[in-house]
Amino acid sequence: MNDDFRSRVIMPIVLPIAVLVAIAGFVGSVAAILLFNTKSGALMLAAVAAAGILFTVSLASSQDKLDAPRRGVVVFAAILPLLVGALLSAGVIGDIDDEDRMINVEPLFTIPEAAPVIGAVDSQDFCLYDEAGTCVTIQTWEVTPDPDEELLSFVFQNDEAGVPHNVVITSIEGTVDDPGIGDEEFANSDIVTGIVTDYYVSDEFTWDDLPEDWYFYCAVHPNMNGVGSVVDDA
Repeated sequence: MNDDFRSRVIMPIVLPIAVLVAIAGFVGSVAAILLFNTKSGALMLAAVAAAGILFTVSLASSQDKLDAPRRGVVVFAAILPLLVGALLSAGVIGDIDDEDRMINVEPLFTIPEAAPVIGAVDSQDFCLYDEAGTCVTIQTWEVTPDPDEELLSFVFQNDEAGVPHNVVITSIEGTVDDPGIGDEEFANSDIVTGIVTDYYVSDEFTWDDLPEDWYFYCAVHPNMNGVGSVVDDA
């Protein structure tokens, strides 16, 4: 009776839970191994582990029964990359600086919350988003840059589906009332086809490098233009 109860009631519950726990433990272990390695080490480890798994599956599926040597090869191919990765992650072999570990690496793509935002919803004018999320047409772009951001940067939101736009910032030719493209270029963001968000960061200019008045326009639609200025929080 006890054996029957165990086989019919307990095992159908305990066995799936045990399998799930084992899978979660394995996935968690692999994630930890990758996160505590360097980026290049994690990529290499993942590639070698994937190759080992494919080799294991291929060998196992091609044989009706694996003899002892082949079983050893299967275990070696499947386990060795993870074992080496675990030893590297734990610092038993090799020497990885903490700042180089994947878990401590800064994301490659981050948009500062205070980055100025400009948008395009048509091919006529640029616009700025108000608190309600409506993009209001503008010819004057007043920018309050983030004091923690050293380089000139902004977010361009192309909300015109299927249409390419970008933002170019130059010195101003002529006057504020009759502006044109100047000789010095400060920013030239990628031309992106909406709907898409593009974060532009200069590799040399800061907001302080811009003159008191500057010109901005779309390289695809030059009629989309205006005059910009940098203002502080006050």
